Amino acid sequence: MGVAPRRAGAGFGALGLAALTAVLPLWLFWPDPQPRRTAILVALGCALVCAGGIAVFQRAAGGRRPYAEISVAEFSGATDGPDAAEPDGPPRVLPSRRGAQARCLAWYLGVCTVLVTLFALVTGAPQRPEQMQRIADAGAEFAAVPIAKVGDVELHDPSKGHDYYTSTAVVRLAPKAGGRPVTATVHPVTPDRPRTGGKVSVLYAPTRPGLGALAGDERSLGDELDGATMGTGPAWIVGIAWAAGIVLSVVCLAHCHGFRSFSRLGRADMAVRGKYLGPDFWRRGDSEQPCLKIVTGSARTAHFLATVLADHVPASVTGQYLWLCWDARQGADGGRFSGGATPAALVSDDGWVMHGMLKADDAQMMAAEGVAVEKAAERNGEPRALRLWDPHSVWLLYVPPAVPLLAAVLIGCAALLTFDLTGIWRWVIGITGAVAGLALGHQAMNAPYPSVVRAALFSKGTDPA
Repeated sequence: MGVAPRRAGAGFGALGLAALTAVLPLWLFWPDPQPRRTAILVALGCALVCAGGIAVFQRAAGGRRPYAEISVAEFSGATDGPDAAEPDGPPRVLPSRRGAQARCLAWYLGVCTVLVTLFALVTGAPQRPEQMQRIADAGAEFAAVPIAKVGDVELHDPSKGHDYYTSTAVVRLAPKAGGRPVTATVHPVTPDRPRTGGKVSVLYAPTRPGLGALAGDERSLGDELDGATMGTGPAWIVGIAWAAGIVLSVVCLAHCHGFRSFSRLGRADMAVRGKYLGPDFWRRGDSEQPCLKIVTGSARTAHFLATVLADHVPASVTGQYLWLCWDARQGADGGRFSGGATPAALVSDDGWVMHGMLKADDAQMMAAEGVAVEKAAERNGEPRALRLWDPHSVWLLYVPPAVPLLAAVLIGCAALLTFDLTGIWRWVIGITGAVAGLALGHQAMNAPYPSVVRAALFSKGTDPA
């Protein structure tokens, strides 16, 4: 497939993720509404450019290609050819799986970031209320002012918490330069019954008391006056949700690919010679995962966990002999982050390398027949040139054309939410963005696989990239 689509995909993906990730911190921590909106729109504009770049690149490359065609082409790019001589032992150095790990982490981080950001945009306030903004521009201050008249007093007895009173009060606002006080109507919420002649805390501009006042103290109005889009409590909830999403993304990475690059094999790694039988499913109880079946010389069968279907592999590969290498330290001993599996790789005689995972039970079973890679590799001559089988790295060529369009809709909804839309419209736009995001995820995840097969493949948490 060449390096151009791989580099373009990595570039568009990295820039788009960085742009979208920047939106949430800007929304939560930049207090000045107008520069904040400008910065967020610039970030969303960068993400939109990436979406457009994906569409343009795919069209320039001749349109969308079937994933199966790309996958088969990855096998045909091996360097040594199908008639290569059988190597004396497994290689010590393999192409790294870091690219697949980065895509996996970016995918899950992107999903959680988009969902949390949309929620924060919908529930937050993009700018101060109009009256508060005018008061703030004139020099707002909190003060306890006298009540000239009070009415509409109502006692509230919530099921949880303390009783409180709501009322409509006319208060006297003292000008800063002296002169006659100005009256203003406010709607205070107080723990005690308000009375004429008492005092209530308000926010007003002493230099321009004619702008009116807002009932409340620094605790109730401080965040809003400072330009915060969300109160302290909701902001903490959003932050914790985002942090939980990041942790979950790392857990998914560990489950799908492990943390090791598995590029340099050492004394703790083992290998066994086997014959490739084709795609299958590893099953235990109600659980099943896609795998490739490898049978060894002693008729032991290993289940190499990789999401590969029959039409993703050339027919000529079936029956070929190859090396199955795995990390004997992880998974086999039920490691905490192994998920019952250990990093593994298939190394064919004609030069292609496929990364995946090996079930812990299979790793234990194969240990009796396997050999230490470090010892077996001593018999090798010059290092062979190997090629990584990685069709997901050219995702730019097989994603549906609807993906950039849905991304544009999602970005547009996020941009609209930075403006002062009130009432039901914020929720309508937010829900529209969420639907577009879910549809985008569905399209992207189903791109390599038939939708009927997809449910079986990924119901158990298999990585889409």
